[in-house]
Amino acid sequence: MLWPAWDRSLFLAVNGIDSGFLTTVMRFITNVDNWIPVLACYILMLLWWGRTRPHPSSGNRWKRAFASRNPRIVLLCMIIATAGSDQICYHLKRDVGRARPCFDESISAQVSYRGDVYGNRSFPSAHSANSASLAAVTAFAYPPLAPFVFLLSAIVGFSRVYLGVHYPLDVLTGWSIGMLTALCVWLVFRRMASKPGLIGFANRFRYRQPVDCPLPAAPWQPVNVESLDGYQMKGYFHRGGEDLAVVVHGLHGNIGSMVHPGELFWKIGFSVFLVPLRGHDDHPLLVTCGGPAEAYDLAGVLEHVRDSMGFDRRRTVIYGSSMGGSVALKVSGLLGDSVAGVISHGVFRNFFEASVFRMGRLRTALLKLFLPRGVKNGLKAFVPCDYIGQPHKTRFVYINGTRDRISPPKTGLSLAKETKGLELILERAGHPAWLHDGWNRPQMETALNEAVKYIQGLDTKHLSVDGSGFIRNYPASPEAATGRE
Repeated sequence: MLWPAWDRSLFLAVNGIDSGFLTTVMRFITNVDNWIPVLACYILMLLWWGRTRPHPSSGNRWKRAFASRNPRIVLLCMIIATAGSDQICYHLKRDVGRARPCFDESISAQVSYRGDVYGNRSFPSAHSANSASLAAVTAFAYPPLAPFVFLLSAIVGFSRVYLGVHYPLDVLTGWSIGMLTALCVWLVFRRMASKPGLIGFANRFRYRQPVDCPLPAAPWQPVNVESLDGYQMKGYFHRGGEDLAVVVHGLHGNIGSMVHPGELFWKIGFSVFLVPLRGHDDHPLLVTCGGPAEAYDLAGVLEHVRDSMGFDRRRTVIYGSSMGGSVALKVSGLLGDSVAGVISHGVFRNFFEASVFRMGRLRTALLKLFLPRGVKNGLKAFVPCDYIGQPHKTRFVYINGTRDRISPPKTGLSLAKETKGLELILERAGHPAWLHDGWNRPQMETALNEAVKYIQGLDTKHLSVDGSGFIRNYPASPEAATGRE
């Protein structure tokens, strides 16, 4: 095979540099064993900072970068990419068979051989490929680190040429192989890398949650309220009609994300109050407990809107999303005087039952191991429906998506049966996620309108709402609703 003349000329120019200090540094850099402590520290740093302590999205770019990735998936990408690039280089070396410059009889007399190598094949450079794979995965996952890691990869490649064991073309090809391999691996795993995983999810119960969207702006007005257990909070109010909708977010949301459903209620004619929950937003309690104690926050708001703002409980509706729906059920059962209605969207009967639906029994068992003991015990005992006695004047509506893997339609149907309520099924909808653009506005407008009509006294049967917002007859069973007949 003919190799370009510039490759040999550039090699001789770099290899011809004579410096004792540079030789010592390059020998140190090219020795893989010397990188083991560095890689170990890097791994520990990722595991400690990445998703271990969530940072607010308003922080600097370093905090945002480390808070947005699951380090365990990033490390998996590094392992796969490095192993892949190494194997590609191994097979290419065997097939191409280019001799190392230090062992090539046509040039070896001009080479200053300063390193130790295993094997006499040169093209491509596995050192360069592997370092480029590590650098590229790091750059994809944590962009602020890109200049630093690519500089290290460049130094590794330079060391191979300077020590006389690789031509520049070997290094350039190795870098290309490493980066292309890393890119392919990252494209496969990048969505997984943006998910917290079990440990990251469990850490929601240890640290304050990151703020994913800004707090509500005008016409939303901040209102100082106090939780039932004495914590000062700040909710947000939007004046509308005489009826009031109290809106409660879920574990993955925050008060800013609930502007969307709040606007839908306001359009119907309600005044709307957004409830802050502990562990989110500016609540003085930094850690969420998943629902049991969040009931104090909602109860405090309900006291405030009745006593200080003059809203009649009989004209008050609570809308809760996911965990907020469970909190709403608990509080409605504890109230001395009933609210008009509770709309629970994606509600769970029990946290760990919902976890089994979503992750299976094995991963749920692992999650229990990662959760703080007090949180785990509280979630085990948190069965919101148990607080609702009969007879009860409140009217209950349950909204569930057919693609909801946390709270499927059968959960809503079961709760509707126990509380003599209404079940609304959203076709092709998943778990409520108001922070994202995946929610269907026409579908939610229809669902909330039907829920309000039912709460205001219109008796109706369980309904199904399609993606265009049209009402269909409710299927005969929850299995039929999800297309599993």
